[in-house]
This record gives sequence, structure tokens and C-alpha cells, in this order.
Amino acid sequence: MDTVFGLPGDGINGIMEALRVRPDKVRFIQVRHEENAAFMACGYAKFTGRLGVCLATSGPGGIHLLNGLYDAKMDGAPVLAITGLQFHDLIGTQTQQDVALDKLFIDVAAINERVAGPNHVENLTDLAVRTVLSYRTVSHITFPVDFQHMDVKSRTRSKRNVPHHTSRAEVDGIMLAEARDIERAAEILNVGKKVVILAGRGALNATTELQGTAEVLAAPIVKARLGKAAVPDTSPYTTGTIGLLGTRPSQEAMESCDTLLMVGTSFPYIDYLPDPKDAKGVQIELDPKKVGLRFPVDVGLLGNSSCVLRELLPQLRRKEDRSFLEKAQKGMDEWRRIMEERATKAGQADEAASSRSRIR
Repeated sequence: MDTVFGLPGDGINGIMEALRVRPDKVRFIQVRHEENAAFMACGYAKFTGRLGVCLATSGPGGIHLLNGLYDAKMDGAPVLAITGLQFHDLIGTQTQQDVALDKLFIDVAAINERVAGPNHVENLTDLAVRTVLSYRTVSHITFPVDFQHMDVKSRTRSKRNVPHHTSRAEVDGIMLAEARDIERAAEILNVGKKVVILAGRGALNATTELQGTAEVLAAPIVKARLGKAAVPDTSPYTTGTIGLLGTRPSQEAMESCDTLLMVGTSFPYIDYLPDPKDAKGVQIELDPKKVGLRFPVDVGLLGNSSCVLRELLPQLRRKEDRSFLEKAQKGMDEWRRIMEERATKAGQADEAASSRSRIR
């Protein structure tokens, strides 16, 4: 954790003081509304891949975080929320701002706990942070205000609460798909004549593998909004995004494909996906419950996108007929030309200024 977005308040001032005396370790960015803190932490996590942290006081301050935290949960951004509570021995007695934030956050947060004392902080925070980074989700810790000022004393620690009893070991990629499923998926993709790759957030770290797969299968890469950075917009394989803010070549590729390879996405707008009667489907997904959620795929491959694609690639046969990809590439060239023309049309700015002048 190196950056915290938040707004000070009486219910969180003990943690604010800890941040104040450690500016060399943690950067605090003050917002004007707690909702902004949650959205900023979510944006920070999305764009950096690092832990986003937001901080809010007790009662309404903490409540304001919810909108941004749901954005993080739904978009898979690792965010830790820290909130304040009233004095631990006044909780539930209708004291000022007596809102049980741990109960309120139960749906949005994977780890959602109330600090039970100074010696509870280290292991609870460690678990909360490890969870959000591993599962790309939200955790919430709510902190009684009096505990924020207490010293950590070993003599008050329970015998099973061993200090610093944790590990920094991390799993670099996960491969769960079985060999027979890889073979079935390869067979479907090899038979397909018009393959489209739909890349989402789960494919952000699989750029090389995505482009290698696109080259072998002569498949355009269509990008969900959260997967926009999976391959550069300048890649010869991509037709850009799909959906309300998508490109025409992406939609045309979707409508005419006979095989869909979904990589790290559960793209919600089924209206933009192929008709299941006309296309076979393969999905690479880390979360089992998302397999087949939007499109009734024939094979689901569980695992990290880059790991699964590396296993799949050697079993794919290079397609000699490149016409489907080439058509998509020509369509994208034309799309870029039109966008450039419309964005730089001579006199457009003057016309707009003249129109505004007439309105006045």
C-alpha cells in the first residue's frame, strides 16, 4: 500500500494521525466527498494493477463509499476500504453515528470485519489485502475509534495470534484446465473457419499469448471495455471494442463468425454476441461460475488466461485462409480513416463557435 484516498473525520482521526507522521511511506490524497475516494481507489487499482485504498469516517462517511466499492467489485479491481466506528463499548447503544458498517458492507466485501483490538489489526489487514489482490475484489475493515489510539502490547495477545505470522509467497498464474478439455477446445478452434477472440479484463496480462493465438487462428481480437488494454489499439489483430462504444468492424466480425473464443470476460451485453445457433464457443475463465454465463460455450477452460493460452497454442493449427482476418483489418483501416476525418473536419470548430454565438 503506497496511496490512500480519503476524507478526515472524528471517527477515523487516529488512522489519519498515523498517515500524517508517515508521509514518506504512504501518500494521502484528500478528496471532497467519500464517494470520490472509493472511485479514485478503484481507478487507481484498475490502471496500476496495485492495491487501491480508501478511507472514511464512521456513519455517513463510510456509507458514502458504497457506490465506488460496488464499481470495484463488479469490475474486479483490488480495493481495501477502511472505515471508523464509534467507541467499542458504545457500539449498538444508539450513540452518535452508530452505524454497523461491517453489517452494511456484507454484500460488497469479500473480507468484511470489525477490528476487535490492537493485536487484531496486523493479521486481519494482512488477510484483507491478500484477498483483494488474489481475487481482484473488495475488502473492508472497520475500526472502533478508541482502538485506533491504543498501543500494541504483546501481553494482551492470545497464544495463537503469533506476531508477523504470515507469508509473502504468491502464486504466479493458475492452470486448472485439464488436458482433455484443452484438446476439445483446440478441435473446435481448428475446425472453425471464422474465429473471433473476445478479450476482457482477465486477459490484460496475456498480450503476447492473445496476439499469438490471433495470428495462428487468423482471428480478429474484439475487446470488451475492461479488456481495452489487453492488446494495443494499434495491433494489426484488433478491431477495437464492442458494445455501445464499440466499432463497426468489431460488430461485423461478431455477427459473421462461426466460432467465439472468450478470454477472461463475461461480457454482459448478449445482444452484441453471436447467435448461439450459428457459432461454437470456447471460454477461458478463472472463475468457474462465469463459464457459460453470457454465451452457452461448448468448452470451458479454467485458469489464468496467459497460462491456458500457452497450453492451448501448441495444439492450434495455423489457418491458411486469412480472408476473415483480412476483411476485419480492412474494415478497421476504413473505420480509423472515418474517425480521423470526422475528428479533424475543417471548419467544424468554427461552425460550433458560430452556433454558440448565435444562441447567445
